[in-house]
Amino acid sequence: MVINWLINKKHSIFFQINLFFIFIFFVINLLIIVQFLFDNKTKRIAEEVRYFNAFKIILDSKMKNKTYDEINLLLQGMNLKISDLDSSKLVDLKGKKIEENSPVEIYFIDEKKYAKIIDKPFMKPHFEERIDFFKPTSLIKDRFENKLNFQDFPSPNLNFMHELKKPEEVLSNIILEDLITEKEFKYFWVLVLFIIDILLIWFLIFLRKKLKPLLILKENMIKLSTGDLSISMKANGKDEISQVANEFENAVTQLKQLRESRNLFLRNIMHELKTPITKGRLVTDMYDDCERKYILIRVFQRLEYLLSEFAKIEELTSGKISLKKSDFYAIDLIEQAFDILLLDSNKINLEDNFELFLNVDFELFSIALKNLIDNAITYKTDGKVSIVIEKNMIKIINKGEKLQKDIEDYYKPFNHDYENSNNGLGLGLYISNNIIKIHNLKLDYEYLDGYHNFVIKLN
Repeated sequence: MVINWLINKKHSIFFQINLFFIFIFFVINLLIIVQFLFDNKTKRIAEEVRYFNAFKIILDSKMKNKTYDEINLLLQGMNLKISDLDSSKLVDLKGKKIEENSPVEIYFIDEKKYAKIIDKPFMKPHFEERIDFFKPTSLIKDRFENKLNFQDFPSPNLNFMHELKKPEEVLSNIILEDLITEKEFKYFWVLVLFIIDILLIWFLIFLRKKLKPLLILKENMIKLSTGDLSISMKANGKDEISQVANEFENAVTQLKQLRESRNLFLRNIMHELKTPITKGRLVTDMYDDCERKYILIRVFQRLEYLLSEFAKIEELTSGKISLKKSDFYAIDLIEQAFDILLLDSNKINLEDNFELFLNVDFELFSIALKNLIDNAITYKTDGKVSIVIEKNMIKIINKGEKLQKDIEDYYKPFNHDYENSNNGLGLGLYISNNIIKIHNLKLDYEYLDGYHNFVIKLN
C-alpha cells in the first residue's frame, strides 16, 4: 500500500519538495552534531592550552611577587580566576585529564569547573648541575696541591640557590576557576540546532503556502477538462503563481460567458426556426397528394432533424445533459436507430452473436447508433453495412476508401472531410463520440482490408 502510494506520488512537486526537505533536514542536523563533537574535542584541547598558559602567567607573576588581585586581572581576559576553594576539597574528588599526558586535571563541583596543576614540572631544573661548576676539578687540585690547601678555605654558601621554589611547589596550592561553564557551550549548540530547524520548518511551510495555488490550479484544470466550470481560483498574493491563478480565474469566467452566449444563441435560433417549420408542416398537410407535397414534407422533416441535432449539441457541450439510464438489449437500441432512419432492416447484415445488455440512456444512445449507421450507409462503396453484436462490443462495418486523417480529427464538429455539406453538417461522428463518452464507453476505429470498423467497447 505504502509502496503504491509512493509510486503514485513520485512525480508530484509537493512530494519531491517534502522528500528533499526531509533529506536536507537530517543532513544539516547530522552535520551540526558532527561539528559539535569535533568542536567539543577542539574545545578540550584549547582548554588545556588556556589553563596551561594561565598557570604560566601565575608562575611568572609569583616570581615577580604580584598579588592575587593583580594576577586575577591578568587572567580576566582568559575568563579564568584564582579560586578561593580549599585544595583539600579536591582530595576526595577524582580529577579528569583533558589528555593522557596533560599536566592539568579538571574537577567539577556544583556545575563549576576547576583546574589544578598536577605534580609534574613545566621543565626539569638543572640547579644541581650548575652548582657542580663551583667545585674545583681534580686537575686544578693536583696542580695547586702543594701551594694551596683547599681545606683552609671555607666552603661556599650555596643555599641561596635552593631558596628558589620549583614550579610545582609554587603552583601546588593554586586552583583555577573557569568562568565559562560546560552548559554554556552545550546550550550554544542546542540553540544553533534549534534555530536552524525552526528556519527549515518555516521555509517548508512558506514554500507549501506559496505553491498551494498550484495544487488548486491542477484540481481546477481537471474539473475544467470534464466541462465543469464551477471553479473559483481567486488568489490574494502578488507573486507569479498567484498571478497565474488569477488569470486562470479570468479565463474560466470568460469561458462561462462564452458558453452562456452560445447557448442563448442556439436557443434563439431553434426557437426562431421552429415557428416557420411548424407553419410549413401545417401548410404542407393542406396540399393534395402530389410529388411537391412529399418533397416539402421531406424538407421540413430534415429541418426538424437538424433542429433536434442542434438541441443535442447544445445539451452535450453545455454539460447540462442528464442521462436517464436503464438496462436495454443492444438489439433493441439498434432497432430504434433503424426506426429513426426509417430504414428497412433487410438492407443491413445484422449478426446478433451475444445477448448484450447496455446500461444507457435509450434515446441518446439510439441517436449515437443512428449516426454511425447513417454514415456507414452513406459512405459505403459496395455491399451492405454489417452490424455485429459480440461480448462487450458492437461493431459497425462498411466497405469504403481509407480516411486521409487520423480518426480524432473526424471526431471534431463540422468536419466535412468525412461528412460533406451535401450529406450533412459534419456533426454525426462528433455527437456519437460524445454520447458514447458520457456513458463511460469507448468508440474505437480501425481500417482493415478496405473496411471501416467502428467499434463501441464496454470498459
